[in-house]
Amino acid sequence: MQVGTTEMKLSEISLFVAFCIAQAPFAPAFGTSVTELRARGDSLRAAGQFEAAAEAYRDAYSEDESNNDVLRALADVSIKLGDLGAAMQAYQLIIDNEKNDVDAYLELARIGWLTGDMETALKYVEFAEIVSVRPNEKIPAYRAIILRGKGELVAAESVLVAACSEFPNSALIESNLGLVRALTKGPEVGFEHLKRAYEIDSLDVYVLSSLGSLYFAAGQLDSASMYFDRALTLEPDNYILKRNMEEFTRLTDQTSIHKLMSEGVRYFDNALYTKARKAFSDVIALDSNFFEAYLNLGFTHNLLGEPRKAVVVFKRASELEDSSAPLYIGWGNALAVIGELDSAIEKYRVAISIDSTVPEVQNAMEAVIRLKAEKARLDSEKAEE
Repeated sequence: MQVGTTEMKLSEISLFVAFCIAQAPFAPAFGTSVTELRARGDSLRAAGQFEAAAEAYRDAYSEDESNNDVLRALADVSIKLGDLGAAMQAYQLIIDNEKNDVDAYLELARIGWLTGDMETALKYVEFAEIVSVRPNEKIPAYRAIILRGKGELVAAESVLVAACSEFPNSALIESNLGLVRALTKGPEVGFEHLKRAYEIDSLDVYVLSSLGSLYFAAGQLDSASMYFDRALTLEPDNYILKRNMEEFTRLTDQTSIHKLMSEGVRYFDNALYTKARKAFSDVIALDSNFFEAYLNLGFTHNLLGEPRKAVVVFKRASELEDSSAPLYIGWGNALAVIGELDSAIEKYRVAISIDSTVPEVQNAMEAVIRLKAEKARLDSEKAEE
C-alpha cells in the first residue's frame, strides 16, 4: 500500500460526512478528572441511564479531546438513545485523532446504511479496507449488506462467496449469505445458511435477528417472534434491535389485520354474523382507524338486530371517512329501525348526494318516508280518539 495514495483517499472523507463538526462540539467541564468522568459515565451506562452517561462522556471529552475510548463510549450510548447523528460525530472525531481506526470507519458505514445513505456507507467501507492491516470479516460483510440494500444482489453474493473462503467459520458472513440467497435462490436456501450461522454462534444477535427476519418473510410469525425476542433478551438496550422489533410488530399487526378482515368478510358472506362481528372488532382493536372494519361491523350489527350499536359504529366510521354512500345507507337503516325516521331520511339524502346511482338508498328512503307518513296518520287518529 502506498502511503501517499492512502492519505489522498483519506482526505476525501470530508466529502461524505453528513454534518459539520464544530471546533469545540462539547461544553467544557471543570474540577473533575477524565478518569472520574469516564467512570461516572460507565456507571450510568451500566445502570441504563444513557442520557446522563452521554453527558458524562461529553464532559470527559472536553477534558481530553484525544481520548478515543471516551468517544467510543459516547458513540455507544448515543446509538442506544437512537441519536445516530451524535454517534456519527463521535466516530468522526475518533478518525480525526487516528486516521487508521478501522472500527470507526466501519461504524460510520453501519450508521450510513441505517440512515439509508448507501453511497456514503460504501465509501466508509472502502476507507476501512484501505487502512486495515489484517483480515476483518466486517469489511466484506458490511459491503455485502450495503450492496443488498442497493438491490445489487449478484454483487453482494459474489462478495460473500469469496469471503466464505477467507472466513470459513464466520457467523456474520454466513448469515448475510443466507439473507442474500433467500432473495436469489429462495427461502429454503437462505435458511440453510442461517442455520449454519446459528450452529457457529447461537448467541450472535445479528444471526438471531436475521433468522427472525427470514421466518417473518416466510410467514412463520411465531418462529420470527421467538428469534427476535431471544436477540432482545441478549441485548435489551440495542437500539437497532428495538427498532426492528417495532417494525416487526407493526408488520405482524398488518398481517393479522389482513387475515382478520378476510375472515370477517368470509363469515359475513356465509351469514355467520356473530363470528364476523368478532373478526371486525378484533381488527379495530389492532387499528382503531380502519374505516372498512367499522363499516363492515356496522352492517353486521344491523343484521344481528343491534341497531343502536350500529349507530355508534357508523358515527365513528363517518369521523374517519365521510364520502362513502354505503356508510350513510347502513346508518340510515339503523336509525330507521330504532324509530329515528327524520335522522334516517337525512342520512339517506347524504348517501344520494354522494352517489345517486345506488338503487338501494332510494328504495330505503321511500320506504321510510311511507313509514313516517303512516306513523303520522296513526298518531293523528289516536289524538282524535
